Amino acid sequence: MGIIEAEHLDKYYPPPRKGTFGFIDLIKDLRKPRETLPALVDVNFEVKEGEIFGLLGPNGAGKTTFCKIMNALVIPTSGHIYIDDYESVKDHEKITRKMVTIFGGEREMWGLFSWRVTIERNLKYIAELWKVPPHLIKKRIDYAMEILDLEEKRREWYQKLSAGMKQKVHLALAFIVQPKIIVLDEPTIRLDVPSKRRVHDAIKKELCRNLGSTILLTTHDMSEAEKMCDRVAILNTKIEFIDRPENIKELSKEYEILELKLKYLNSKTKKDLEPFTIRTEETYKNGIYKLKIFFEDKEKNLPEILGVLKSSKIEDIKIRTPSLEDAFIYMINRGKKDV
Repeated sequence: MGIIEAEHLDKYYPPPRKGTFGFIDLIKDLRKPRETLPALVDVNFEVKEGEIFGLLGPNGAGKTTFCKIMNALVIPTSGHIYIDDYESVKDHEKITRKMVTIFGGEREMWGLFSWRVTIERNLKYIAELWKVPPHLIKKRIDYAMEILDLEEKRREWYQKLSAGMKQKVHLALAFIVQPKIIVLDEPTIRLDVPSKRRVHDAIKKELCRNLGSTILLTTHDMSEAEKMCDRVAILNTKIEFIDRPENIKELSKEYEILELKLKYLNSKTKKDLEPFTIRTEETYKNGIYKLKIFFEDKEKNLPEILGVLKSSKIEDIKIRTPSLEDAFIYMINRGKKDV
């Protein structure tokens, strides 16, 4: 049994209403209710204790809705999420001491931080709010400051921080409270590359491996999921697949990817490519076409593809195996075809 379990979880939202105060659609709904909009459909999975579990999906896939149901901020239409054997909505008060959730898209964490107060005092207040033992508060604040490289900002007012620095302060909650379960919804969305790398190490090495927390991570960054997660679930309203990142990559290795830069590309050439490709992606910038070709059977199809493109003046070419991001897109597109 997992420490987090979703069982037949559904969430449907009513369609938005038009007109003044929505009265027009309200009257229509009384006559004939409109079809609801699915956010989550029969979602089932479990997260094992001590693992970093990634929830991947495009915008609108239901990732944040799932996190909000975990925190009783949204009530499911049907089904349940169990957290350490407690039901997320009914038993939420029992869960609050065991779990911390950090929403990357929530700029100010719902007013939890005081603007004209230093980082250090804000974090001390949070430690007291979560009932961290008094003799451990300073030690944990120092620990968070060091791990997240916040020491120089210790006495800085919260309102003076950049969006990325605020994001790191939000992440400090997890290091100070040190809960059993941590939910991170897009935790690096506002960070630059060096800060992102530091946070990745902090989450994986400190929170998960050193402190033993179980982490549910949602992200759009496929390289982040590949680097961080023990297992990932691809969510697109419903669960498309669950496995280790390297195993999901294997699913898309039935094809290879050819990336080219071309001087010319016309409709006839694109038509002539169709018999030898699965699909193509094309962009045009500064007089150069960038063409990405997905194809099978390299020995058979690659010479044919290059023959078709001979008149397009190839300026750069490389061939590679699919990344986790390619596998993710493959799974999402496959799910759409199955609907």
